[in-house]
Amino acid sequence: MLLKSQDVSYCQLVRQFGTISEIVSGVNYQGNLFVRGNSYPHQQRQVAIAEMRRSYLDPEPAVACLLVADGEIETIWYEDRYILKIVEDANDIVTYFNLAQLVEEMRSPQGVKIENRSQSFRLPYLRCAIGREMVDWMSTKLSISRPHAVQLGQRSIDENWLRNLSNKQPFGDNDLYYQFCMDK
Repeated sequence: MLLKSQDVSYCQLVRQFGTISEIVSGVNYQGNLFVRGNSYPHQQRQVAIAEMRRSYLDPEPAVACLLVADGEIETIWYEDRYILKIVEDANDIVTYFNLAQLVEEMRSPQGVKIENRSQSFRLPYLRCAIGREMVDWMSTKLSISRPHAVQLGQRSIDENWLRNLSNKQPFGDNDLYYQFCMDK
């Protein structure tokens, strides 16, 4: 279906795939949610239509598609069964992440670097990570901004998934040590 940009509502969507929740660009058309596919210049509309036709006729379950013209660019949008909900407030994006799944991923071998660390002449801190490295991992893995990663780290502290070993300061994009509560 070929639509103009004013026929759809652009939004951010929460997409759950496996153990990871991610925020993706989407459109809402008549109550149905679609995620962004490829974009083409207006002159390549037939290429876009051919791609949509292939997606719909694929032996896998048929996927509804939209072609939305926005100026000189036409973008394919696909219906996606992994979409959970619309993000109502972009500033509140961190409330949509499942902390149990996030902590599991962060503690996995592909997660943040967790190791025993020492500071000056104090006893070592066992199985901890550095705030800055956690922010790096969350921003990259979850495709969120660094300030949102800091908010997500603070939410992890507030909901007792994480604790600050150095002091009682809030979670930060810093060199302080943090430990997952199940690792105490």
